Amino acid sequence: MFLIGCPRDCYDTCGLRVYVDGGRIVKVLPNDDIYTQSILCPRAAGDAKRVYSSNRVLYPMLNTGNGFFKRINWDEALDILVSKLKDVIDSHGVEKAIFLEYAGNRGLLSRYASRRLWYFLGVTQTDRSICASSGQQALELIYGSAYGIFPNEIDNLNAVVVWGSNPAVSAIHLWRKILNVRSRGGKIITVDIRLSETAKQSTHFIRVRPGSDGYLALGVAKYLVEHNYVDRDFINRYVYGFEEFVKHLENYSMDIIEKVTGVSREEIARFAEILVSCKPFAIFIGYGVQRRYGGGEIVRSIAVIPALLGIHRGFYYSNTDGLPINLSLVDGSSMWRPRKVVSMERVGKEIFNGNYKFVYINVHNPAATLPNASKIVEGFKRDDVFVVVHDTHWSDTAKVADLVLPAPTFFEKLDVVFSYSHNIVYLNKPVIEPLGESLGEYQLMCEIAKRIAPSFYQEICPDPYKVFEMAFGEEILRKLMENGFVELKPKPRDEYQTPTKRIEFYSTTAEKMGLPPLPTPPKGDFAEDGEFILISSAHILYTHTQFEEVYGPIPGELHISLEDAEKLGIKTGDLVEVYNEKNSVVLKAVIDHGLSKGVLWTPRQAKTVDGKRVNVLLDDGVDSFGGSVLNSTKVKVRRIGTS
Repeated sequence: MFLIGCPRDCYDTCGLRVYVDGGRIVKVLPNDDIYTQSILCPRAAGDAKRVYSSNRVLYPMLNTGNGFFKRINWDEALDILVSKLKDVIDSHGVEKAIFLEYAGNRGLLSRYASRRLWYFLGVTQTDRSICASSGQQALELIYGSAYGIFPNEIDNLNAVVVWGSNPAVSAIHLWRKILNVRSRGGKIITVDIRLSETAKQSTHFIRVRPGSDGYLALGVAKYLVEHNYVDRDFINRYVYGFEEFVKHLENYSMDIIEKVTGVSREEIARFAEILVSCKPFAIFIGYGVQRRYGGGEIVRSIAVIPALLGIHRGFYYSNTDGLPINLSLVDGSSMWRPRKVVSMERVGKEIFNGNYKFVYINVHNPAATLPNASKIVEGFKRDDVFVVVHDTHWSDTAKVADLVLPAPTFFEKLDVVFSYSHNIVYLNKPVIEPLGESLGEYQLMCEIAKRIAPSFYQEICPDPYKVFEMAFGEEILRKLMENGFVELKPKPRDEYQTPTKRIEFYSTTAEKMGLPPLPTPPKGDFAEDGEFILISSAHILYTHTQFEEVYGPIPGELHISLEDAEKLGIKTGDLVEVYNEKNSVVLKAVIDHGLSKGVLWTPRQAKTVDGKRVNVLLDDGVDSFGGSVLNSTKVKVRRIGTS
């Protein structure tokens, strides 16, 4: 039996017990630790099946044209790759080569250390802003960093607010701990634009209009201030700019807040009173709430509420920067910088316009997961672009690449896995031999470095255990190697890394950046007559596009309110065309009584009835805080027939 950590892009990062017989994985069970709680999500339960899927990439494959691939050996593959890369750098400049990666595997070697060559070379990279960037930036403006409470602290809470998140689907272990709050007589308040699986199990549900969450948050803050519920001693000691914030709230009358949010002042008052009576509480701020225009300002508005009531970092968003891990040393960004950085949201247009001649992709499926995805596919097919994909399976992106290289799954390689939620780190040693001719992401990067920068090889490619030491230091690495896992000590919650060393309601950094120094949220997303706001979020069976090999394509469903369905003559099971200026797709309609008029929902990266991804429709704009605006997408819908 092997104990390893799951490296999926998931809040939970569970411990797994893996059983091997005859060199083959025969069983995967949950570990019995305090966080994994002896349960598996459907992805972990199906992971062994995915390892042995017929969709695995097992050998280097060269595209010979029209989507036909032939097997080549590794020497040929590396010669082609390095020759193409050198030619682009020499003929066009290093900025014409782009490195695309994200969170398909969150291992320290697989994701982070495999960036080292690309930082050294100075090729173009993205800002990695697609998921959580706006909220991260917003929290840094107020608190100096984005870390908040850790999962083991949930046991001490009397209430949890789940704001714009659906952990009952996307983080089942985290949700189980939150449910324990309710079982002890505490409160779970969900704020969302739809009656999600989480909302259905909560003690209170507040439905808010799309993108108006910031107004609701300021309404709660206004009520707390006007009813003298704020903790003045805490504010005097830890908060900067409180009086300016109070003056700022005068711009937001309850009449306007009610109109903008669709939430009555009585409901806002009940919400605020629960928070006052249920301290300590924490607000779990979802990534979905900030994936829209004004998303950063929404998170800023929400994040001040716990501080008003005297709670240090009374929120959860992402805890990576609350852990003692030196990621900039691991990935090389502390030593080298890319020549050019582009918005992740604009990659589709950049590729389509031929701005890059060489594209290298690992732990990422941009043809399916980025907005305006059809432009990415068209760009990859250009004759003047050479695309290399290093992946475990034949993804949407691999199928349109020029060179596809086999990667091992996390069961087949050495790595260290940490969480952006809890503080447990796992040392993963391979439990089976790599299938086919798979090479790990870091291993392949080093093979390329041998050929393109041999004089700097030792600097670019330190021994893997040296990389781990760079991340954690000698003492933690020693414990990790002895036990196979280690619990890191989080940074203190009562320390703030802002210029004033306080919680900045009035942000001095925002002022210098030309952003509003006080939280200034948008009124929300508004669709014209005949338009809808399209939102998407996680499906419990999939991690982005992973696990389609196990559970089949992500369902191409369009959830629509009963009122809108009746107006358009749509019934459950009907085929509908969903379209905007970017593209059109065909989906199967589902009448959803949990949706409000004017709002549509579809599973994230859904595979449409006509063989596309729903991402071909998604808005590729950028929030003022630099993040994605996927949930501000506007579409039209018409019925086209029955399935």
